[in-house]
Amino acid sequence: MKKIYILPNPEKEEALLAAPGICSDILSWGFDCAVADMPQSVAEARYLYDADFLVVLGGDGSIIQVARVTTELNIPIIGINYGTVGYMAAISRDNTSDLKDILCGNHIVQKRMMLDIDIIRNDKVVKSFTRALNEAVVSNGPIPHLVEFDLYCDGVLAQHIRSDGIIIATPTGSSAYSMSAGGPIMDPSLSCICATPICPHHLNARPVIFSANSVLEIRNARCRDNYIYLSADGKEVFEIGNGDVVRISKSKNTVPIVSSGEDSFIEVLNSKL
Repeated sequence: MKKIYILPNPEKEEALLAAPGICSDILSWGFDCAVADMPQSVAEARYLYDADFLVVLGGDGSIIQVARVTTELNIPIIGINYGTVGYMAAISRDNTSDLKDILCGNHIVQKRMMLDIDIIRNDKVVKSFTRALNEAVVSNGPIPHLVEFDLYCDGVLAQHIRSDGIIIATPTGSSAYSMSAGGPIMDPSLSCICATPICPHHLNARPVIFSANSVLEIRNARCRDNYIYLSADGKEVFEIGNGDVVRISKSKNTVPIVSSGEDSFIEVLNSKL
């Protein structure tokens, strides 16, 4: 018997109220089901190891949060949108009955690529961010000031950039912050990395798509009288010091995201965005 855990976003009242009813429906369809707290860490997520599916009630941020802490469990994630856009969700809150078809096998699973991010200081890794599903962002924080830095690809200088920062995005993350900064939208089934400067101060700084096997490095980052920070998926934040190198590469981990398979990438893009 398939085991399903329902994980409602605790900050969304509508999702919390809907969870017991969805669980009851799943039980009536002949599956084992339980409502559980949304895990906030890898350690908290370990009790989900026996699940066949994780049903996340929330928006894209909720799906990203679950993905980051459960990726090593390799459990397919089904999103039911209780957020705003719900670009990653397979089901809308008004059509939860569609969940039955998905649980009965009428679905596809996309293995979404993730990023590993290392901060290197004096040739030693001082901080690692693993399993970033959307993007890594280097900027000077909430007050915009120009940041100057060099972007390297596989040890070769790709661009010298003066901007408000840079977004290094996966195909999944290309429809989020990177898109808002003028970056291209990529089919999430692709395997590549996009570097999008934020408000660049010269005309030749443009978004560049690199092979997923590339290793990108941000070197020589500096910002007059201000600090520079790196954030991963808008959650974890780390201050970058003088001489630090930010190294970003494809993670060995992937996230299995479930969709009904009925709508193409373009149809989802048009309907959501």
